[in-house]
Amino acid sequence: MPEESLLTDDVRALIGSAVPLSTVQVTRRAYQRALDVYLGEHDQGPAEGEDVPGYVIEALNSETDPPPIPALMPQSILISNEWQFERPLRMGETLEKTHRIVDISERFGGRFGYSINVRTEVALSEPGSGVVVARNVHTMTQYNAADARDGGES
Repeated sequence: MPEESLLTDDVRALIGSAVPLSTVQVTRRAYQRALDVYLGEHDQGPAEGEDVPGYVIEALNSETDPPPIPALMPQSILISNEWQFERPLRMGETLEKTHRIVDISERFGGRFGYSINVRTEVALSEPGSGVVVARNVHTMTQYNAADARDGGES
């Protein structure tokens, strides 16, 4: 366990900072990959401009490099993944991806010993207007397995 907090002023300054990542397009390939993962099947899919199922957002995440997250501890685990939609994603549309660190907090004790929680958001927006179409919010826990306990305490 670290002897002092790893949440320095430099780390805290990352909270709220937004980084444009790239653009992504809702393609048949992304649709088919998502359908295969979530339903184990394939179909023709919607026509250009038609709505696609929300879980296609996960396939769009894999279209670009992962967003920058400070690595403060040696291991990490995804503890929450949330999808938020302002409107449905549409086949063929191109969206801008922006990454933002929403919050960084620390926890002393529990199953992982000392741990850091990093909550991030990837917003998908309409190009030009910046109107947010959807958000994918992740919370990752970073920890050191050497400090973890079997069974842990909450």
